[in-house]
Amino acid sequence: MLKELTRYCGALGLAALLVCAPITSVMAVDSGSDQATLLLDKYQRQQQRIEKIKANIDQVSSIEQAAISHRLLERHLHAFETINQLSQYLIEQKALGLADEQVLAEVEQIIAQNNQDLVNGIEKQQLEFNKAYAEEEADGIKAFQLYIEHLASSDLIYTAMVQQISNQQALGFSVDTEKEYLIDRLYTRAESFSGMVGLVGKKREELGKLIKITPDDQSLKDQLAVVTEQLAVAGESFKLTVDLLTQLGFNASFYQQTLLKLGGQITTDVLDVNILGGIAKRWLERLSEYFVEHGGEWIFKVFLLVAIYYIFRSLSRLVRKLITKSLDSSKLNLSSLMKDMIISSVARVVIIIGILFALAQVGISLAPILAGLGVAGFIIGFALQDTLGNFAAGLMILIYRPYDVGDMVEVGGGVFGKVKSMNLVSTTILTIDNQTLVIPNSKIWGDVIKNVTAQKLRRVDLVFGIGYSDDIEKAEAVLNELLEKHPMVLPEPEPTVKLHVLNESSVDFIVRPWVKTDDYWDVYWDITREVKMRFDRDGISIPFPQRDVHFYPATSEAAQIEK
Repeated sequence: MLKELTRYCGALGLAALLVCAPITSVMAVDSGSDQATLLLDKYQRQQQRIEKIKANIDQVSSIEQAAISHRLLERHLHAFETINQLSQYLIEQKALGLADEQVLAEVEQIIAQNNQDLVNGIEKQQLEFNKAYAEEEADGIKAFQLYIEHLASSDLIYTAMVQQISNQQALGFSVDTEKEYLIDRLYTRAESFSGMVGLVGKKREELGKLIKITPDDQSLKDQLAVVTEQLAVAGESFKLTVDLLTQLGFNASFYQQTLLKLGGQITTDVLDVNILGGIAKRWLERLSEYFVEHGGEWIFKVFLLVAIYYIFRSLSRLVRKLITKSLDSSKLNLSSLMKDMIISSVARVVIIIGILFALAQVGISLAPILAGLGVAGFIIGFALQDTLGNFAAGLMILIYRPYDVGDMVEVGGGVFGKVKSMNLVSTTILTIDNQTLVIPNSKIWGDVIKNVTAQKLRRVDLVFGIGYSDDIEKAEAVLNELLEKHPMVLPEPEPTVKLHVLNESSVDFIVRPWVKTDDYWDVYWDITREVKMRFDRDGISIPFPQRDVHFYPATSEAAQIEK
């Protein structure tokens, strides 16, 4: 009996290893054959230690036997880990055409023995569970604990067997017998779980009715809790069984649909053509039945909904045209953005009123919708505080109009360019060197705004210096003449030419002609060029900073003082 238990523990150890332990990579050596031989020798040494422990296990006390059994399980885990590493290594070597045929033959025998141990383990475990479960109360706590342990160990063994078959197939071993046996066992298990879903569901309904009659009966509540948890635990094992059947190539779509009824998670394995086809078929049957009973009513409601929507949509377009025409003919000095906002806002309000009216006509209550919009508005407002700040700044810009589209402005702490577009959240600036900058409105409104093109006229401020030896009146006459001849300089306001300051190296004149805002830079550049050329022709110098240094010879008395 104890020897059989140790072999069963070994099978469970293999299962736990294949399910829980990650596949570790094998360190590479110079020769693939040497590496495989080393792992095989290591496994054989581990098996020898296991056999020695088994031979002496009957000679110790019961307490020591429990400890040795635990140690024996650890030995099995190490041995199975080695053979698993060897299998994975041989799979890689075989893919490269480097596998050792002799080692493959030995590994095939070892895995075949492991498969037999797993089969014996699962059958023995089933018999022991049936015997222990029969001695307990069907819906008792002890029976439920036995059931959980049985499912957990069975899940491990079945998963290990599927993994073993996967390794055998990768190594090119024959798996037809093992695969057929495993599919048969898993199919029977899936049928059992599928029947349990309906059976436990009916039992829960019966217990629920009894609890309503006798609400103070704690035993009924305990039974209901046990069967409910039993269904949840069985559902996990059911899902694993279906996954294992699918891995083995068995069409388990029917069981996957049953899993969906249990509220299982939808995975890529579940969502295949067969499952979706079955679900869609049942939905279509129910939909057709509902449509036969209520189809005419819903057709009328949909028609009414669409008709009301298009009526209010046409009304929205009409309102948009009327407001656009009214604002264009109005004397109000509104910015283009303000006009667009007013027009679009009114049009959208008309559409929203139409949608709410249509929903009310088809029997949908508006109170929950309006309440939901209020809650959603509060949440969105709290989450978008910065955006709302930009929105408020955009409204202030619309109201006070410090700039409009097309203006040359300096905003946001030194950004200079032309306003390309603007909305309630941001302003787009096109710089002089053709860069596009998007600036939040809150940064613009919270800083100094310089609008260069807000006025139609602009003064050009220029400063020109002449030498101290040059004729002041001649220079002044030349500057006035250049301003009078330039076609872009306006006669009104009258340009100013005045002697401004006596600098260290020059006598400076200020030259301030008035021009149209669009002509500012043309006049600036033209006047600067003409002044230089005219001063050169008329012999008027444009001095630059200079300093005279004088050297005086030292006298004999000064030299004596220095000494």
